[in-house]
Amino acid sequence: MDPVGLVPAAGRAERLQPLPCSKEVYPVGGRPVMDYVVDRLRAAECREVRVVTRPDKADVIEHARALGADVVTGNPTTLAASIALGLRGLDESDVVLVGLPDTLWEPIDGFVRLLEQLGDRADVVLGLFESDEPERSDVVVLNEQGLVRRVHVKEANPPGNLVWGCFVARVGALAGLERSFSPGHFFDGREVAAVVLPGRMLDIGTPAALAAAEALT
Repeated sequence: MDPVGLVPAAGRAERLQPLPCSKEVYPVGGRPVMDYVVDRLRAAECREVRVVTRPDKADVIEHARALGADVVTGNPTTLAASIALGLRGLDESDVVLVGLPDTLWEPIDGFVRLLEQLGDRADVVLGLFESDEPERSDVVVLNEQGLVRRVHVKEANPPGNLVWGCFVARVGALAGLERSFSPGHFFDGREVAAVVLPGRMLDIGTPAALAAAEALT
C-alpha cells in the first residue's frame, strides 16, 4: 500500500506562549514532541513523511529534515487547510496517514490498526481515544455498526468522551477538506469508520497538558 505520512505543524501555539521554540519541537521525555508521531507513522511503513509548516518556523523545518521528512511550507490558516496543503501532488488513490505533532498516544502500531479497516467499510478511518477532557477535542459518536454518526467539534458539554486523534484516508475521500473550518466538521455527516485505540491521548496544547506530559515521560 505504501502510504504517505502527513504531519500538520503550521500552528501558532498561542495558548502555550511564551515558549523557547516551536511547540512541535518542544522536548518531552528528552525528545522533540513531534518525534513520537513520526515514530508511529514509520511503524506503518510510510514511503515518505511530509511535515507541513510555515516558512518562519525554522526550527521545525530543520528538525523535520533531520528526521528525513519532506517539508511542505505555506501559511494555511486552519488545520484542515494545513492537511490539504500536504496532499498536493498525491493521487486520489494514494493512502495518507495523518498524525498531529503535539499529541502523545499509544499503541505505536495505531496507524497499522487503522489501515486494516480502510476500504472495508469506508475510505476514512479515525483513530479514537478516551479523553478526560473531551471538551478540548472533537467528540465522535458511533452508530451500531461502528461507523461515525456525529462529530461534535469542541463543544462545552459533548455527549461522550471518545475523541479522534489521528486518521487514515484515501486522498480522494478528502476532496474539499480545505473548505471546512476543521477536519471534525469535514468528517461529520460523511461515511467514516473508526477504531477505538487503547489508552489515552495527551494533547500538549495547554500549559496544564504540557505539564502533565512532562510528568509522565
